[in-house]
Amino acid sequence: MLAVGDMVNKTIDFEQSKARHRSSVKTGIDPQLDDLKRQYDGMGSLLTEVVNHIYRELPEWVSVEPNPATGNGYYEGEGTSAEKWEKMFTADDIVCYKNSYMRELDEEYGDMYCRIGDREVEIIHRLASKVLECEEVLLLASDMCGEFDAILALALGAEKYNWRAPQVVQASAIHIDEGRHPLQELAVPAFVPNSCHLFTGSQDTVEVQDDSPQALILTGPNHSGKSVYLKQTAIIVYLAHIGSFVPATQAVIGLTDSILTCISPRESMSGGESAFARDMKQAALSTRASTPKSLVLIDEFGKGTNGDDGAGLLAALLDHYLSLGPHCPRLLAATHFHEIFENSYLNHQSGLRIAHMDVRLDWEAALLDDQVTYLFSLEHGHSTSSFGGRCAALNGVPSAVVERAENISQLLAQNEDLGAVCAGLSPVETERLEKAEVTARLFLNESFGDEDEVESNEGENGNRDSIEDILEAIISPNT
Repeated sequence: MLAVGDMVNKTIDFEQSKARHRSSVKTGIDPQLDDLKRQYDGMGSLLTEVVNHIYRELPEWVSVEPNPATGNGYYEGEGTSAEKWEKMFTADDIVCYKNSYMRELDEEYGDMYCRIGDREVEIIHRLASKVLECEEVLLLASDMCGEFDAILALALGAEKYNWRAPQVVQASAIHIDEGRHPLQELAVPAFVPNSCHLFTGSQDTVEVQDDSPQALILTGPNHSGKSVYLKQTAIIVYLAHIGSFVPATQAVIGLTDSILTCISPRESMSGGESAFARDMKQAALSTRASTPKSLVLIDEFGKGTNGDDGAGLLAALLDHYLSLGPHCPRLLAATHFHEIFENSYLNHQSGLRIAHMDVRLDWEAALLDDQVTYLFSLEHGHSTSSFGGRCAALNGVPSAVVERAENISQLLAQNEDLGAVCAGLSPVETERLEKAEVTARLFLNESFGDEDEVESNEGENGNRDSIEDILEAIISPNT
């Protein structure tokens, strides 16, 4: 590999290649190329001598004017063929000629730059052929260097960010104490670590806790850290399997044959599928491909369709996995479908644990930002609300819209008829209607005079002015 690198460095002039925007060969590699470059570099002085020589040998008739009728010069050529001047072109009323001497110069020097380029291409092609003879060795060396670079980066990162060596076991277990997301913790001022304990299969192993669940379902508000928790667990499992230290105080990781996800993908017009259809395909793949050695991540599955249908699909998918018993994969799920926990539909399932990302609430706080404080810590039990309205307000949605949304949410929770409720008037609209009614009644009680007075004012906008004065007098006290 060193020999190949030395051969390339001795042949290619990288600085000149960068300046010319093409590959350039160093001096001393090819005598023919060096001779061409010397001639090209001395072209300026050579052309000066040629001009002086031709000027001394010019005939007296050299200055000719073009013929307006034909566009040619009056000179049509005379003398022997060796002395004949041939018209080449006309530009700006100047006729340009060449003789045999100039044609000889064209053949020798006219295409010098292209000849240099062609020769350099030949040399570089020979160099490439020699390099390709070592292709197998170079690819092997490149792979080894890449692997070494990755291992070195992981080692330096583990030392810098206080990672720990995981213990990899045969049992289908995940036991992570104070795990962290390796990228998220670099992007925030303070990162809150969380533990994860999952186990599936028989309980005859000592590496994991006996009460570790097969599946963990997360609830909690938006922006509370549910997705980060799912992803950090998957990253830690993956890092352990490639021989890296992991961002946790302690980790016992069971051998994992696959990490399967049901996470909303990026939407694309080229796919020709809806986001919901892709969610269903991911779920179908996870059910077919998962084993007790798999890790399955489900993040907000079913949100792309009707709420009732989405909740039903999620509950059925979770029920399918839990019904597998000891063959259930290790499962992490995050959802906003709180209704799946009602009527104890999932609570009776063995191997299931429900948790939430904790928040602190203070509805009396003056500032909206202070009403919901995200603690980003994993706690047992499920959250009763996703606080979507507060999240919307924190992201710039107008307060009137947020307030209306929260009122509608309360009505839905109370099974109220939204059609009848939304048809009612708001307090502001009610106040405006009352003012309009008072104004109308006062207007109807006004006297506009007898018929003669009305007729006398017609044609002079008097009646109109009188009505406007009355309306202004009525409305002003009520505004």
